[in-house]
Amino acid sequence: MRVSNRRIGLAAALVAGLLAVLVACGGGSVGTNGTGSPVLVGLNVGTVSGLGSVIVDGTRHDDSAAKTEISRNGTDVEVGDVRLGHRVSLEFGTDAAGTQVLQRIELLPSVSGRVSERTADTIGVLGQTVTVNSDPARGPVTTFESPLSGLADLQLGDAVDVHALTQRTGSGPTDVRLVATRITRRSALPGVRVSGAVAALSAAGSGGARSFRLGALTVELPSAAALQPQGIALLDGRTVTVFAPESAFDPATLVLGASLVQVMSVGTAGSGSAGVASTLGRAGLVGAWPGSTFELDGVGLLVQADTQIVSPGQALGDGAYVQATAVLGSSGRWRATRIERLGTAAAVAELRGTLDDWSATAGTFRLRDTVVTLAPSARIDLAACRAPSLADGLYVEVRGASTAQGLTASTVVCAPEPAGTKSRLERHGLVLTADAVARKLTMRHQAGGAVLTVTWSDSLYLREPLTMAALVALAGTSSQIEVEGTLSADGLQMAARKIKLRTTRH
Repeated sequence: MRVSNRRIGLAAALVAGLLAVLVACGGGSVGTNGTGSPVLVGLNVGTVSGLGSVIVDGTRHDDSAAKTEISRNGTDVEVGDVRLGHRVSLEFGTDAAGTQVLQRIELLPSVSGRVSERTADTIGVLGQTVTVNSDPARGPVTTFESPLSGLADLQLGDAVDVHALTQRTGSGPTDVRLVATRITRRSALPGVRVSGAVAALSAAGSGGARSFRLGALTVELPSAAALQPQGIALLDGRTVTVFAPESAFDPATLVLGASLVQVMSVGTAGSGSAGVASTLGRAGLVGAWPGSTFELDGVGLLVQADTQIVSPGQALGDGAYVQATAVLGSSGRWRATRIERLGTAAAVAELRGTLDDWSATAGTFRLRDTVVTLAPSARIDLAACRAPSLADGLYVEVRGASTAQGLTASTVVCAPEPAGTKSRLERHGLVLTADAVARKLTMRHQAGGAVLTVTWSDSLYLREPLTMAALVALAGTSSQIEVEGTLSADGLQMAARKIKLRTTRH
């Protein structure tokens, strides 16, 4: 479902002065990065490593009040759905009691476009070289959205969203690669987008037109193209997201005509609310590391004598997966205050939710739209549920390792289904009635069972290929839906956050 909002997206949210809204990431209390320093909206970016509350690079955040959004054209936003491996920005606000609350999750695909090049172990999308990772010691493992199982399943011309870590591999403008954290094949492209650090920016030509490089891609910026935030300068080294219609890309020349460029605003050096300096937090792969400077996910950082480096057992260097915090120095450059190498412990994936589609033969089930496979030595604890064995409908907490196809579980612990409006639960069944205008449907899990009334708001996510018209048409048919949302105390009312067609493998 699309929400027409004509709002400025990520980059505009970074304008200096928006220090009232804070972001949390990694290792400390909400909004502090563990250092006590507030963080500017959108300057913090990480990789989703768990769901059931959203977990970003190992840190859990309550997402019960958060909207999930994505922009396909840089202006309008649509409702999104958080999945393992997504790159996200978290935006926090303060409630009436003064407590910080996660208000918005923005999905940040590194590139959305069509596969125009491929080798045995890479694909090319909008001039970006995309590779994959299967080693958790080297960062998040690449997850492929079903029905994909690997790069071999992608063909030239396929439309994809690629969430990825950006790594600089050399000093040249094309010495950049994307290490994918999640790849999804799309049925259509409403537009293309690509993010990266500006290189080889040209001087303004006739009429004010300019160009720059993002990896092997040449971005042409005509004078009519929009640059956001208004008044910001486009400079080499600044991180940008470029939006354009699909027809504006020439795969033969790797040239893209931009319609909108959003620049990650760095604010004013040393400025901030109540004297607090602008602060950045980011997790990614170290690139171009000589020891005094490095690039992290497209952002250049300085390393100085007072930078705290937490790197147990391994030295930092190119390719290391780290989480860094930095402040904007008087020179206008980001100065790293803390760099922590994220080991395999940060790569542990966690899921909480309602178990579905259990197969004792295969040792697999689905949880939060993720295929979970039991490891041979998996520990299964069902004591709290008093259940004799795994079965559909149990509420479980799973820990394990991300894989290309989902998650391999090392532990599965059954727990009583949580109550209250902060816990997202799942229900499936047949649609009895549906009313798009009233935003309400009724459903029944099984014959003779209780009727569940489901309501929703503008924040409802309908999973493709389901549309609102198709949902209404399901009333009285044999097709089942799955609903994710919060449940009332009596179990008869659900406020839906996501609805999808239910599919089973057996």
